[in-house]
Amino acid sequence: MRPLVVVDDKVAYIKKALADSGYHVQDLSQGWDNASAIVVSGMDENFLGRHDIVARAPVIEATGRDLEQILADVNRIVGLQR
Repeated sequence: MRPLVVVDDKVAYIKKALADSGYHVQDLSQGWDNASAIVVSGMDENFLGRHDIVARAPVIEATGRDLEQILADVNRIVGLQR
């Protein structure tokens, strides 16, 4: 089974690159319970709209970073979890 990467709609441009790299990709609004990694647009805002939620998957901040940097982080993190 391909690892699941959940992506915030604000950084949707990364979805195709992740899918092309072999990941199963879904929107953050669809949930994150089984995610291997979560890619968000910014950690300075409450990306889930709540204060009482804890994500088990590592969260990768995408703002100000290029596609290659984000993919490298996902590959490194997901590779450690396999």
